[in-house]
Order: sequence, then structure tokens, then C-alpha cells
Amino acid sequence: MNRRSFMTALFGGLAVTAAGATLTSTDTLAAPLPADTASDLDTLEAEFSQYHHRRRPRRHRRRVCTVRRDRFGRPVRHCRWVY
Repeated sequence: MNRRSFMTALFGGLAVTAAGATLTSTDTLAAPLPADTASDLDTLEAEFSQYHHRRRPRRHRRRVCTVRRDRFGRPVRHCRWVY
């Protein structure tokens, strides 16, 4: 990293942190989240919250390379993945 890119990165990082500090120092507070009780959790719809991971057998791949010749007689490598 040369001196110019180092100085650009250094001053850019300082500018970003200074802008972030001014944004977080405002006096506005976010609204508090409502507290969930056990009865509220029992009435929730859980239809779309289920996740199912289907296990598949592991397939091992290997790379097979062949050397062919082009029309000028030069060797050209052709590689493909084989399961």
C-alpha cells in the first residue's frame, strides 16, 4: 500500500467514525419494544416458522482434466467437475 492510498483510507475512516458519532449522539430515543408474555407466545401463528433441512447423501466431487490439441496443434487443457 503506498502512502497516498494509506492516507486516503486513514482520513476516510476518521470521517466515517466522526459522522457515526454525531448520528449516535442525538437525543432521540427509539420506542421500547413491547414485552412478550408466555400467553402471547402461545397464541402466535407458528405455521410459517418451521424449518426443515432435508439431508442428502454427500457427493464427493473431483476435477478431471484432459489435454487436447487445438486446430494448430497446441495443447489445450479442458477441465470439468465429476461427481
